[in-house]
Amino acid sequence: MHGRNTATRAASEPPQLDDVPAMLWAARPDLSYEYLSPSWHEYTGIAQTQALDEGWSRGVHPEDLARWLDCCVRAFDARDPFEIEYRLRRRDGEYRWVLDRGVPRYSPQGEFAGYAGACIDIEEQRRAQAELARALERERKLRVATEEAGRLKDGFLACVLQDLRSPVQAVATWAGHLRGQAPEASEAAQALEAIESNAHAQNRILSDLLDLSRVACGRQPLRRAPPAEPLLYGVRVLVADADPAARETLTKVLGIAGAETRAAASSAQALEALAAWRPDVLLAEPGMRDADGRSLIHALRSLPAERGGCLRAAALGEAARPADGQGALAAGYDAQLAKPVEPVALLATVARLACPDGA
Repeated sequence: MHGRNTATRAASEPPQLDDVPAMLWAARPDLSYEYLSPSWHEYTGIAQTQALDEGWSRGVHPEDLARWLDCCVRAFDARDPFEIEYRLRRRDGEYRWVLDRGVPRYSPQGEFAGYAGACIDIEEQRRAQAELARALERERKLRVATEEAGRLKDGFLACVLQDLRSPVQAVATWAGHLRGQAPEASEAAQALEAIESNAHAQNRILSDLLDLSRVACGRQPLRRAPPAEPLLYGVRVLVADADPAARETLTKVLGIAGAETRAAASSAQALEALAAWRPDVLLAEPGMRDADGRSLIHALRSLPAERGGCLRAAALGEAARPADGQGALAAGYDAQLAKPVEPVALLATVARLACPDGA
């Protein structure tokens, strides 16, 4: 080597190392070049004369050079073994990842003599790891998308089943009421009994399917009411309608289904009842207005939540036509019922509004 005698060369560069097919190196305590194997020169294309002293670091990628130097300096100062991956320029100009390991060397007298180490090309392993990481990420994203699609499907199914369940319960309730009014053993009574029985059977099937759907969504199954419990047991419904006959009909049908009802003939009476009674559902004509000229639903939605501002409401009569230039839903109602209201549609709508999540 340049600047050293034959004895020094023989001590630091055993001849047999030149035949090892690995990129071997040795550095002095000041990190300057002492030995680079023929394999290193062959790989990098850097001649021995170009690698003198600090020139052996010229093949390190510029973006990795500071990190490489910091690792070497820390290891040399601490006299610790080190391992680092960085990009080294091959003789064809391509930067490839290498794994470099170094260990401290000592003289026979125990004095620190520098470091010796070896580099191996790990470019293919890095590429394989990167491809594996990309494949795992694609698989993760696909799994997340599949799980999300499954949750959306289960949620959609739960909504459909609940929408079907409410009218089926309403059919059973209304059929039972009409059967009680028909002459016993008459053809009408028998037909209504069959309708009621089938409706109850369908309701049980829908309830079981809804339970399965809710469990799949991670939610609690339905809290089933006893078979004899009315459809709208414990539900409070406020009916606000200026027509006395309409109020009477609606409250009668709701009462048959077990709902607790109150009626209001004006917007003022409705707002008063809202404050004193706290219903679960409001049925109201869209045209009703308060003392300030606001529509009833506008006045309701302006209230804070604790005073009924979030009360579920259905528009009556005018729901199929614009109300004050707006549709009933756009105005703030949650549902629409056109007059004359069919009993089954009424009960199904109230049941859905009173328990929007099927609980």
